[in-house]
Amino acid sequence: MNYDTFINVLFSRVPRADVTRALVVINSVVFAALAIAAVNPMQIPPDLLIRFGGNFAPLVQQGEGWRFFTALFLHGGLLHVGLNMLALHQAGQVVERLFGRWGFLTIYVIAGLLGNAASLWWKPGPVSVGASGAIFGVYGALLAYLLRQRGSVPTEVFREMRSGTLGFIGYSLFAGFSIPGIDNAAHLGGLVGGLLLGAAFAEPLVSPKPVRWLAPQVLGGLLLAAALGSWLWKESPQVVRNFEIGSAYQQTIRQFALEEQELLREQAALMDAMRQKRITEAAALDKLEHDFIPRWDRAITALSWREAPDDYEWQRDELVHYATTRRDALKALAQAIETHQAVWIERSRTLQVQADNILLQMRLRKSVEAAGR
Repeated sequence: MNYDTFINVLFSRVPRADVTRALVVINSVVFAALAIAAVNPMQIPPDLLIRFGGNFAPLVQQGEGWRFFTALFLHGGLLHVGLNMLALHQAGQVVERLFGRWGFLTIYVIAGLLGNAASLWWKPGPVSVGASGAIFGVYGALLAYLLRQRGSVPTEVFREMRSGTLGFIGYSLFAGFSIPGIDNAAHLGGLVGGLLLGAAFAEPLVSPKPVRWLAPQVLGGLLLAAALGSWLWKESPQVVRNFEIGSAYQQTIRQFALEEQELLREQAALMDAMRQKRITEAAALDKLEHDFIPRWDRAITALSWREAPDDYEWQRDELVHYATTRRDALKALAQAIETHQAVWIERSRTLQVQADNILLQMRLRKSVEAAGR
């Protein structure tokens, strides 16, 4: 088959690559909505991506498996969606004509789902989005077709398409391993899915049907893809409990921070009132013993009983130490008011300084850990 015949047969099979164009439009429209919601189109916040249906392991494993599909149409920024849509537009028009509209759409969706399953299996944590896994599946299917049906493609076209396909796959995978933040697991999962289905679906270009859906190799390819997806799902690390622990811990920390600020503000106001003799010692002592100290006790109990993620256990323990020191400083102040002994005043001041130092050391440790990441 010469070049002109190849092009004519290719375009007679599918005159217009409508599925490819529709996918580009859908992805672009969804990104436009994201960009409007985020205000900044260059960087879409992770929490917004999760709300729109990103592949977020804790929620997926809690029953929101539909996120595997919706994540295929979400992108983290303008450059992300731009490069993906360019690659999809270039390869999709060829692959859609080789496999037909339904064959192409099947490859795209299943490869994308396998890519997201591989992402969950490999690194369940940050939200994962993008059409990259599906697009790798498209390129994988193209490569599989070129290898299985080499006689259907003219030699010069075969060499050009093979070089372009291998170049895209190789460069993209290299970039994924070199640049932080790129989900190469999704790329590889989609690529494997595309190779598998492309090899199973491939028919000679002169075949009356792009895909023989009831052929044994087609059914076998679909079953293998389903088996691979099931295995990835089953073997994915369970992160729901860690997510629940982390969420509950962060909620406790937020509540503690609010209560701490309020207590410190009220304590400062009480000390100022005592200095200006706007409150009696008896009233101040009652405030300390029946309000401030019990509130610190409750905060200490809430922190002590709250399970923390492994990386934050030190933080919880230091906060308990900090809150205990603040409470003990108030107990010493109450003793000073009752006994009028200077030693308790000094004890209270010493404990307040210790509490401030605990906070300072925590901030320094967090800064060092953040710099080391």
